[in-house]
Amino acid sequence: MAPTVFYGIQPGPYWDWRIAADLFFGGAGVGAFLFAVALHAAFKGRYRRITQTAAWLAPILVVLGLSFLFFELGRPFHLFLTFKSFAPTSPLWWGGIFQTLFVAGSIWYAVKWRTTEPDIDRRLLGWTMTFVAVIVGAYHGFLLAVITARPLWNTGPTVVAALLGFATTGIAAVMLTHLIRMKLAGRLRLNEHLAAFLTDMKPVRNVLGAMLVLQLVTFFLWWLSLQFGSLQDKQALAAANASLGPLFWWVGIGLGLVVPLLLGGYVVMQEESSHRGLQLSMIALTSFLILIGGFFFRLAVVLGGQVSLPVPTLS
Repeated sequence: MAPTVFYGIQPGPYWDWRIAADLFFGGAGVGAFLFAVALHAAFKGRYRRITQTAAWLAPILVVLGLSFLFFELGRPFHLFLTFKSFAPTSPLWWGGIFQTLFVAGSIWYAVKWRTTEPDIDRRLLGWTMTFVAVIVGAYHGFLLAVITARPLWNTGPTVVAALLGFATTGIAAVMLTHLIRMKLAGRLRLNEHLAAFLTDMKPVRNVLGAMLVLQLVTFFLWWLSLQFGSLQDKQALAAANASLGPLFWWVGIGLGLVVPLLLGGYVVMQEESSHRGLQLSMIALTSFLILIGGFFFRLAVVLGGQVSLPVPTLS
């Protein structure tokens, strides 16, 4: 009797929106932590309140991202098996080890902002955890790029765009959360406090704008690498565009990058000191748009990279 072989094929993409959510929240958490450390180092404690916001937001976002990952993969307690093995060539191994260290270390860092410990202790812990944060950010960037069977993911600009995206969404998440915190505390009604806050945010606005421009340049290079790459690269780009092009270009790029840049440029062209309400509204709006665009960009990339390509034939 001839044996019968059955093939079980999973319908649709094997990575869905939950992986995009993990990449989005985890990356934003890393960006928020690096933002806190950079503010504290560059301005010597001048931005204490917003640094506290960033420090507490970082572990919350990473844990939220991990919850989506566990929900997608199932069997979350199998994570402990990661610590029993040694696989330095596996991005998932790096992610399991260093995300755990990052969550623990970033919580410790956030708690230190609630104490009266010497500033040097917070600074030392922040710089130590920066090394872990960079590895976690690189893990999120390389998680897709190392899959050579997916041409849309397997490019250098994809990694760079992901890392820049972590920085922009991290800063945007901190800004939006801090505005809510100020609103609840009633500080937005204090004109002197509001004026000082808007003045202090000008360097942050400039850095965020520069990162958005760099992201656009990186996306252009990413498109070039696929458009003028191998036949498989061109097919992957065409298939992703046909399936998820509007989500990627109009929401991820247009709404998440181009519109915030245009709105920011409009505010800069106004006489800023006499338009505090406009500045405040634009900070909230552009931060929200960057977050929305950042999530849908990751969703389009995760799903678009799994679109089926034409099957090659000998004819």
